[in-house]
Order: sequence, then structure tokens, then C-alpha cells
Amino acid sequence: SSTTRTMKFPLITTLATLSIRPATVAAFTPHSHSTINKHNTNPRSSSSTFLQISALESLADITTLSIDSGDIDTVSKYAQTGLITDATTNPLFVSQAGANGDARYEAMVAEAVTYAKRTTCAEDGCPVPEETLNKAVDRLAVNLGKELVGLVPGRVSTEVDIRLSYDTDASVERARSIIEMYESMGVSKDRILIKLAGTWEGIQAAKILEAEGIQCNITLVFSFLQAAAAAQAGADLISPF
Repeated sequence: SSTTRTMKFPLITTLATLSIRPATVAAFTPHSHSTINKHNTNPRSSSSTFLQISALESLADITTLSIDSGDIDTVSKYAQTGLITDATTNPLFVSQAGANGDARYEAMVAEAVTYAKRTTCAEDGCPVPEETLNKAVDRLAVNLGKELVGLVPGRVSTEVDIRLSYDTDASVERARSIIEMYESMGVSKDRILIKLAGTWEGIQAAKILEAEGIQCNITLVFSFLQAAAAAQAGADLISPF
């Protein structure tokens, strides 16, 4: 998906993949460009890198770039170009991170499970309620998000359970819980975007959350009507498909 900024007043929204507004991230300078390539002695590799960076630079001149990945090393690589501002994750990225065998992700999973058990009073040897599983999954997403916050200068999107797409109250409750987890880790809510589905209920949840100062990213936007509704609700971003 592509993340696009919406305008916070009725019936005005941006549906194009590229925003007409200038990027909020500092422009990629010729000096930093040469720094990336000067140690590369492989002409073919150098040419490929040049084309990739040039494409990113062109995009960064006209929009804010968000990297859609849960791979810490990949995000770090592109963040170091100075062209990437935001990052976004989804449940697939979170589950892939938790299962890839990397010790960093394994530590995130272990902490998430411990946290969920402690906060829902589900101890070893007891039945594990759905609440505990939900809490563990959200905590894992927050653990990953916290790492990404340290890599990008802008905001990180964290998604509310997609099964709540038609339940406004439950979506709001989970979003508040996610923000509380981030703040307990020292991450300010202004660094986080709560990602909600572009259903009527999801958009109404965004309206409530935005009024509380919690920024929202409406995803699964397939039509102008969804985008317009998101803009009217005051959602900060949309992710068109």
C-alpha cells in the first residue's frame, strides 16, 4: 500500500500516490549522495545503487516517504539515506518478525508473552484466554514499532486488529491500549499513527481518537467515498489501494 496525507477539512483529500506537498524530511543532498557511492568500486552495483537512490530522491522532493516493512535491517538501510521519514507495519510483518529466528525478534516475542501474562493474570499452567493472546500480539507490534521509531525521524504506523474493523468501540479501546504501551516505553503518541480499516466503523473510531490527539492512518481505502469520509473524520493519513 502507499501512504498518502489527507487534508483535515471536509471533502478534501488526496488520492494520488504522490502528495503535492513538499516532503517534510530534509532533502537528500548531493554530498550525501556521493558519500553513499564513493566507496563502491563495482560499476554495475554502483549504477544500480545510483538509480535506486535517484528514484527515492525524486520522490522525496515531492512527498513524504514511508517504508512498509517490519525488517529492522531493511528499514535501517533506507533510513540512512535520509530520504525515508515514516515507517508502517502490519500483522503479517509482525508475525514474520516473530518467526524468523533472529535473536532480536525472539526477545521481542518473549517480552510480549511475559507482558501479556502479567497484565491479564494468565499464569503458566492456566488456560490462556483470548484477551491474553490479543495483548501479546499488540505488545509484539509495539515492541517492533519501538525499534522502528529509533530508526526513522517521523512516525510509525501500528495496526489495530483487523477483526475489529466493524466495531468502533473495540477499535478505540485497542488503539488506546497500544498508545499506552508506547508511552510506557517512553515513545510519545505524536510519533505513532494508529492504523484502522477504512470501514464506516473504523473511520468513526478514527474520529474519536483524533479528537483525543491520537493520529490515525486509514488503510484499505479503495474508493473516493472512503477517502472523503476519512478526511471528514479528521484522519491524518489514508493508505489507498
